[in-house]
Amino acid sequence: MLFSPILKSSHQGEVSSAKYLLPGVLLITLFLYGMQVSGKNTGIPINLSEKNVPLQKVFKEIQKQTGYDFLCTYELLEKAGKVTVQVKNATLEQALEICLKGTDLTYLILDKTVVIKQRVKSPNVVAAVDENLPPPIDISGKVTDDQGNPLAGASVKVKGTNIGTTTDANGLFTLKNVNENAAIEISFVGFQPQTVTAKENGLMNIILVKSENKLDDVQIVLVGYQARRRSDLSGAVSVVNVGGMAKLPVLSVDQALQGKAPGVRITQNTGQPGDGVVVRIRGVGTINDNNPLFIIDGVPTKDGINFLSPNDIESLVVLKDASSAAIYGARASNGVILVTTKAGKRGTPQFNYSGYAGVQMHGDLPKMLNTKQYVEIYNEAVNNDNAEITNPALKRKLIPADMPMANTDWLDEIFRTAPIQNHQLSVSGGNEKALYYISGNYSKQNGIILNSWYERYSLLSKLNLNLTDRLTLSNSINLSYSDKNRIGSSGDGYGGNGGSVVRYALFRTPAIPVYDSAGVYSDLPIYPNFFGDGYNPVALANKTDNKEKQYRVFTNLNAEYKITNNIRFRTDAGLDAIITNNKRFDENYGTNLRVNSPNRLSQSTATNFNLVWNNTIRYNKVYNAVHNVNFVVGTEAIANKTNIHGGSDNTFPDQIPSLRYLNNGLSLSKTVFEGQQEWSLFSLFGNINYSYKNKYLFSVNARRDGSSRFGADNKYGNFYSGSFGWNIHNEAWAQNLLPVFSKIKLRGSYGQLGNQDIGNYAFASIIGRGYNAVFGETPTSNPGYTVSTRGNDKVKWESSTQADAGLDLSIWQDKLSLIVDYFVKRTSDMLIPIPLPLIGGSASTPFVNAGEVENRGLEVEVNYANNSNKLKYNININAATLSNKVLSLSNGEPIPGGRIDNGIYATLTTVGQPIGSFYLYQMDGIFQDQAEIISSAYQGNNIRPGDVKFKDVNGDGFINEKDRTFLGSAIPKYTYGFTGNLQYSNFDLSVFFQGAYGNKLYLQVNQDIEGFYRAFNVTQRVYDERWTGQGSSNTMPRVSWLGSANNKTPSSRFLEDGSYLRLKNLQIGYNIPQKLVNRWRIKNLRIYVTGQNLWTLTKYTGLDPEMNTSDNLNAEKYRGDVAAGIDWGTYPSARSFIAGINLNF
Repeated sequence: MLFSPILKSSHQGEVSSAKYLLPGVLLITLFLYGMQVSGKNTGIPINLSEKNVPLQKVFKEIQKQTGYDFLCTYELLEKAGKVTVQVKNATLEQALEICLKGTDLTYLILDKTVVIKQRVKSPNVVAAVDENLPPPIDISGKVTDDQGNPLAGASVKVKGTNIGTTTDANGLFTLKNVNENAAIEISFVGFQPQTVTAKENGLMNIILVKSENKLDDVQIVLVGYQARRRSDLSGAVSVVNVGGMAKLPVLSVDQALQGKAPGVRITQNTGQPGDGVVVRIRGVGTINDNNPLFIIDGVPTKDGINFLSPNDIESLVVLKDASSAAIYGARASNGVILVTTKAGKRGTPQFNYSGYAGVQMHGDLPKMLNTKQYVEIYNEAVNNDNAEITNPALKRKLIPADMPMANTDWLDEIFRTAPIQNHQLSVSGGNEKALYYISGNYSKQNGIILNSWYERYSLLSKLNLNLTDRLTLSNSINLSYSDKNRIGSSGDGYGGNGGSVVRYALFRTPAIPVYDSAGVYSDLPIYPNFFGDGYNPVALANKTDNKEKQYRVFTNLNAEYKITNNIRFRTDAGLDAIITNNKRFDENYGTNLRVNSPNRLSQSTATNFNLVWNNTIRYNKVYNAVHNVNFVVGTEAIANKTNIHGGSDNTFPDQIPSLRYLNNGLSLSKTVFEGQQEWSLFSLFGNINYSYKNKYLFSVNARRDGSSRFGADNKYGNFYSGSFGWNIHNEAWAQNLLPVFSKIKLRGSYGQLGNQDIGNYAFASIIGRGYNAVFGETPTSNPGYTVSTRGNDKVKWESSTQADAGLDLSIWQDKLSLIVDYFVKRTSDMLIPIPLPLIGGSASTPFVNAGEVENRGLEVEVNYANNSNKLKYNININAATLSNKVLSLSNGEPIPGGRIDNGIYATLTTVGQPIGSFYLYQMDGIFQDQAEIISSAYQGNNIRPGDVKFKDVNGDGFINEKDRTFLGSAIPKYTYGFTGNLQYSNFDLSVFFQGAYGNKLYLQVNQDIEGFYRAFNVTQRVYDERWTGQGSSNTMPRVSWLGSANNKTPSSRFLEDGSYLRLKNLQIGYNIPQKLVNRWRIKNLRIYVTGQNLWTLTKYTGLDPEMNTSDNLNAEKYRGDVAAGIDWGTYPSARSFIAGINLNF
């Protein structure tokens, strides 16, 4: 409750100050109260019986009865004198008119505050009465957002006057005695304002849409443990339009973030339902963990945010530079993403339902050979090699008896049309004492490949309590449960894990049917007997029982106490608890399969508990109306513990699902395991911000982190940043620019962040037991103990030094805005595993600080919004460039990655090149005749005309390892996104494009099938472009078993341009007319149809250019970004057609 303290002033000097401070106090009051939805009600009857009393006493009585606050000066009340008031069952307006009758005072009701001010006297002239003027009218209406939610506290004002009001808790308003030709302005913080004519809208239903202006001065942004105005920020911060994000038919927040912020690249590992995404902010800074830090309602997590529903998100902010992220210290070097979930709003309960359902299907698929073409190609290879083949099995052509000679399209057999659905119901409301928000979500997505699916249930509950005028308490609980069945989505099955179903569908000869004559899944062909990987892909998919069930509790509890008007103390406690159960049963089927005979079971349970406790003190004060100072100091403590246990057995007499438990296995050598890991972090941090007249902005951050992941001498790291901002548009000399330039800000920042994500015990050596001792007259391995893991207690923090320069610009009254940032980010003391000689007694690779990587780039974001006409539209374009380079490594030793065969790697991380650069032979055409072979660099004894020719890079006349060269990387040089929204009458249209340019992808699956070293099926382009004689082709070699050793060499032949532009989303919506939905007692009903991944422009011939990693983790020597961009036959993204509704009641 607020009754202006100015009323209590009794000194003349204070009265005088109050007079001049009134505009500032009024603005602050409107800011504090403008977004609140109160339980107060102008309809409450007022009863007064006062005789010859000061107005101050009357106003306090009205305040007591209605809850409305009053703002005025003591000087005005003194001049008004005493009044006598007798009213019964009066409205607020009626009571005020009676109270102020006979005085020079008038009033203005803004939100839940009554402002008392001096009445403006009319000029002493007699105006002629125009009998033709229309009589004044009363207008009323309702203000909602585009989802039908009422906007309480929205300003409704007659343009050019001080006549106005604000909407109540239900978004309703009334204006009396308004000229019917008057222009009515409606505005609300964070939304685009509208102007309508009273004459045209006797009863108005106003729908405000979210503002696309990323430079909105009053936009509140959560940054660094406190809320800040956007105009006060001097760091590189991207604020994502969550209103548009919620419209996308995706199941997780991280997917919806794709293409929405410059410098933020998001790709899916695979298109399998429930699969994770890879998030990179401003490039790749290390060979270790490059994932950003997520902070959800104040609780940090590195375990992703795919358990959140996009409809539950209130705000999403990306901190990209050192200034904005340094306060998070040890975990912020890869950027920070702040997620705030929705909270309750004051007013009566508001129910919202959002739901959609649709179908998914595959996009464009590689064209493979039919049986006739396959036999033709196979027999052609026999003809080409027959004179030199020594293996009798390869000397004859295929005959009908060798195979059933079916004509199976294996890709068509594994892909399907799959349903998808999502439903969410929420309710919110409250009053000045308590606010609540509760939502439940159910999602189900069947995969476009057989037997893959994902299902999720989630419940979010959020409660905010104002216990006293000084103490508030808040709590949020997010419960989620997910269940999915994972099929092989990438990789070659290294280690007996099945491999990619797509890969084996590409391999499988069309001459074999799905089922044999007995109705059993078909096996290998009778001939040839060198078919190799013999999985039946349909059986591999349908027989995969690989379940993952995850239970997650994400909760926080915080209390805030207002010590003074300027100082607040806050304490937050958070818990992120995850239980993950994995159970995989490989059923025995067929007779000639290499990995699942006999059948086997493996299962595990992992529990992870992450506890967080923050304490902060915040201070905020404006001195002499020009010096704005605020700071925050605090502590953070984190404790993390993970337990895992499980086992496996490979002999089960029965395959009935109910009997698939380890105890039922018959093996004498069951495998069991158990492990536990812990880590902790304790931090001190501080941030101070200063602005002078909102022109010059300064910010300084400092943080000291202590981590258990480092040795005793290196546990602590210090991180810092500083930034400067200049609001040029607030300079007096710049006012002549304002008709065109409404905002001009220059920004700069510099600082250092840290990275501790290297595992928990890199500093410690571990002794393990094994058969490591070899001795005796007949040398044998004997049990003993040795150093199984060698640690390094000298390892210290990776540090990331970052510099940023930025420009924020708004033009034409904020219709057009431009945000530009140039950054340099350098990671030093990169932690690298270094192999040691085996003579040291251990094959492990300890970490050392011995590397440096630099990322630099330019980010641009442009927004344009036009809402002055019935046709409203806005456009957002964002783009970023990126240059990545390794500056140093330990001893200059390159790091291989990206396995493409046993012991063969396609990428190399080395000085002067991007992380994970492709290091390959360079194809130089096809040998056309023997003379060309003789005159070219020597490639081997078995080279024949029609074989692949490689470039002699070093010019020594021999093709060998020294001729491998760097040919690009999987890191795009450019990323971009385009969003367009259009609204006309009740119709709306949105379109979203996203893409990347300048990245390479290695199509390993083509190396195997187009390398022609086994009797796999091949692509149509092999059939169409193969070399058949001199001059016939210079791109595709002859088909030959003997030539495969040369022709499948890892080279630029299988390296393709991964650039793409994709139409990610196209949506058309329609708001059912209000008159119609009112009959059904519904506030708003919107229906829409959406198409997703409708069109892709790319040169890539694989299934999907939007992929990131090989996912062949069991086989990788090094994982992550050093091995990115290897396509083993990846599960592609789905093309979707969806219909949905948004319902508010």
